[in-house]
Amino acid sequence: MGLFPDKMLEATIITPKDVFPQVVIRIAETESLMVKHSISIDGLEDFYPSSKMETIRQLESAYKDLIVQIPEPKEKFRQKIARAYKKQKTISPIFENWDNLEDIETKLENQISNFNSELKNLKNKLEELTELKENDQLIAKGFRLIEEEQPYNVDSDESALIGVLTTSRIEDAENFVSHFKKQEVISLVKDRHFVYVRGKKGEISKLIKELSIVRWYKYNYQGPIHLNKTELEEEILNEFNNLSEEVSKIENDLNQFAIKHKEDIVAIKLSIESYSHFLNIYVSAKQTKKIVVFQGWVSEKEIGIIEETIGEFPEVILEYDEPPEEMKNIPVATAKNPIKSAFQNIVALYGLPASNEVDPTIFLIFTFSIFFGIMFGDVGHGLIFLVIGLTGVLARGLKKSIRQMFLLVLVMGITSSIMGFIFGEAFGFHIVEILGIREHGYTNPVYLFGLEYPFISPIKDLVEIFNLTLIIGALHVILGIILRTINQIRHKEYSEILEQTTPQVFLYAAIIYFLSSLGILNIGIDPAGRGFLLVGLVSVIIGVGLTLFGHGIVAILFKKKRKNIFRSFLSGMGMGLIHLLESFSSFISNTISYGRMLAMLIAHAVFLSVINALAEQVGFILFKILILVIGNIFVLVLEGLLVFVQTLRLHFYEFFSKFYEGSGIQHKPVFVFNKEMDLSKYGN
Repeated sequence: MGLFPDKMLEATIITPKDVFPQVVIRIAETESLMVKHSISIDGLEDFYPSSKMETIRQLESAYKDLIVQIPEPKEKFRQKIARAYKKQKTISPIFENWDNLEDIETKLENQISNFNSELKNLKNKLEELTELKENDQLIAKGFRLIEEEQPYNVDSDESALIGVLTTSRIEDAENFVSHFKKQEVISLVKDRHFVYVRGKKGEISKLIKELSIVRWYKYNYQGPIHLNKTELEEEILNEFNNLSEEVSKIENDLNQFAIKHKEDIVAIKLSIESYSHFLNIYVSAKQTKKIVVFQGWVSEKEIGIIEETIGEFPEVILEYDEPPEEMKNIPVATAKNPIKSAFQNIVALYGLPASNEVDPTIFLIFTFSIFFGIMFGDVGHGLIFLVIGLTGVLARGLKKSIRQMFLLVLVMGITSSIMGFIFGEAFGFHIVEILGIREHGYTNPVYLFGLEYPFISPIKDLVEIFNLTLIIGALHVILGIILRTINQIRHKEYSEILEQTTPQVFLYAAIIYFLSSLGILNIGIDPAGRGFLLVGLVSVIIGVGLTLFGHGIVAILFKKKRKNIFRSFLSGMGMGLIHLLESFSSFISNTISYGRMLAMLIAHAVFLSVINALAEQVGFILFKILILVIGNIFVLVLEGLLVFVQTLRLHFYEFFSKFYEGSGIQHKPVFVFNKEMDLSKYGN
């Protein structure tokens, strides 16, 4: 775990054209090289037209459209999908041969198109059957309302027409059948009207043709003509039930679609990503008549893998070097260590470190865990977090990012348990009372390791804890300024170190010392000693002087033209005054902000005390247990989230703002999906 991100090397690969596709595939299989797009070499032409990148956008858009169209599975189907993923550890590739990108592009388009067609057919069929089902239901209802007892009992030269007409106004429906003596139009629901017509066969045939140009559903009854209304209604309801079964089957097929094709859909996604990486290499590469040149970023730790791979091709040349210090947009490799990787996810919420700035992850591992533990100090709740985190870390089939979240919960549980032991708290009860070392309500002292236990009480020792949080805050802020100094040394910004950073660190330390000599803060200095007070006061005066005059002194020392020295000094003093005011205001606001750790600790203790007191008032044991369980779950979830947010805030606003920009670009190496891959990497 270094102070800075892993060093990146700029690799250049020169290969004969005939082996270029094989070289790309082998390098992609190592998952070590990230494509560098901007290559400017005189005398070389583009190897592949950049317009081809539009293909990727079209494929990605088509894939997203496909995903949107897939119905969201109901809960029982979600569980089936989850079980299927846990059983299947790997996923097979769609293509094994990646030499011909255009062929892969065509196959991907066809696969997405086939899935879309299957979905569209299922949905159209479902829509059609659903409408038929609804219309049958309306006709069954209409049968009950018409006057004819035997609607189909007609003479040989007559015919009857029964159906549903879709139109916005009932008048329009009535106009179609107004010239028939036997006709009824009944409005059943909005925009749909039941129509019954009886007349000469020729007239009915003519009406059917007229109705063919509008939205019309005709009930095709094929049974005996002597049936009465009740019997006809039973017939139509039987047809309705049959349609309902067909609709349920199609709905089931749609819900099963994600399960049936899950492997193919994920494989398409991986293939598109892999195709995108390949296309990036092809588009960024340059060529002559015989050779192809392309470049990429490789971590210094993984350059040996690339060398070994290139060694398989004797005619291929590999060159690599460190990029110039002034170069920007150098990618940053993510951590391989599981703990560092988990906490790097928190850093990434603010932004990944640039290649030439301090990576705060190593510090965050300790400070984030300790701050969370102080605010959530409880052995009982800490152990619950520990068990939940350990269960998630050891569980199989989980996505990497989910496993990292559980690892964070595990670490938070450890620190919460440790701080809870120091505070002597477990589920809001005193540990000494839970263990029977001291009876409830008694205050006789208990000693552990020669010290009175609990070592610190979140209720009794408020002043001491507040003092501790302020000291922690001041040290945390000073650490941030020191890390800024390291960044400035890395960037060779020596004048800023002299005129701003050094005076600010000295002033911060002097203020802490002075406040301690006054007895406001307790860092082990006797406030009664006049010598300490005098040293503290002098230190603050020196710190103020360095901050105020530092800019002016640096302006004189580093100014090449010495004609306007006095003006430069005054201008520097103006800047120094601004920084002095900023230093005092930030010391007050930043440092006091860490007092929120005490506030959250008190809130935790008070919440649990109220829950426990409420449970004691209840006589029925089951209600007592219910109150304790629900209350502790409430504290675990709600306050756990609040403490996490407050810990995040202390780091993002009070710590990172002192030194960290977070403008880094993630190193995303190319990969080829031509062999079985671990499905857990790509989620459910």
